[in-house]
Amino acid sequence: MMHPAVLETERYVAKLHAGDHTGHDMAHLDRVRRLTTHLAEGEAVDGLALTLAALLHDVEDEKLGRDKGLVARHLDTLPIDPEQRAHVLTMIEESSFSKGRSPSSRESAMLQDADRLDAIGAIGIARTFQFAGARGNSLHGEGDSKSAIAHFEEKLLRLANQMHTERARRIARDRNAFMVTFLERFEAEWTGQDI
Repeated sequence: MMHPAVLETERYVAKLHAGDHTGHDMAHLDRVRRLTTHLAEGEAVDGLALTLAALLHDVEDEKLGRDKGLVARHLDTLPIDPEQRAHVLTMIEESSFSKGRSPSSRESAMLQDADRLDAIGAIGIARTFQFAGARGNSLHGEGDSKSAIAHFEEKLLRLANQMHTERARRIARDRNAFMVTFLERFEAEWTGQDI
């Protein structure tokens, strides 16, 4: 049976992320949760804290323009101990790519890896174009740092080398190779070299 804190958090994030068209929707949160579960198999970790952090990690994402304090207030309503609450908040803080924080625990490393794995490969490609479309950014433009294609060079192609767990590194190598192949094909079609 699922822990009541997880059930309540599922309801909370499903409502909060409903209607998201940036790639930070409930499907993303579910994939990150599944990835953390996979990365944690056989490891001595706080599974409840890791699951809660996976579900809540995008609640205050700056790209989504939400208020600070939402996660803390939600955690205050849950039947978890103060150490788990603090651990969830730390994991979420350290999961952010833009903040450049190193993970301070095994769970934090797994959350960071899982979130970054969902940013690469076929899903990562789809989410990149979804986010660009939602923000009105171009697909590809010379010197356009906000284009979808620019995002691959700026961030996504670097993520495979930043994984912390061996399981994540194996998954990331495969997903990164797929992105490289896709980008080569995209560039050939964009420029008409494939004709």
